[in-house]
Amino acid sequence: MSWVSILIYPLSFAFGLTTQLLSYLLATLLFLASPLIYIGHVVLYLALLPLRILMILEAFIYFMTGAVLVGATIGMILHFTGSTISQLLQIEESDEPRQPHVKRELLDSEPRNPSFDYLEVQIEDRKFLPYSTILEEEENSHESG
Repeated sequence: MSWVSILIYPLSFAFGLTTQLLSYLLATLLFLASPLIYIGHVVLYLALLPLRILMILEAFIYFMTGAVLVGATIGMILHFTGSTISQLLQIEESDEPRQPHVKRELLDSEPRNPSFDYLEVQIEDRKFLPYSTILEEEENSHESG
């Protein structure tokens, strides 16, 4: 035995004892912290949920972004083209307020039925109703069959 082996045995024993004690301490701390770790996992899952939803809808978001950009570009092109054409043809908006177009026949004619009679409408509706009820029709169909 050399002097190195004499030093290694006590040092390895002390190191092994220290690591064993630290592992027991770490296991106890992990056991006590396990509720906090679980709550942390739940909070992290809920915090990242919007990003997961965005990942699921990634293709739809790309499509809608492209559609919005194409629509806005075409809209601006049409707007500027229309304004350029109206300037070239010297078409300007009038300052007069617009009035709705009303047919002259509607202005001159008098109302055909000025008063509304509820009882008259009920009598007209009864003209189109069948004379027998559904129950009478079912009884008649069973008797004839």
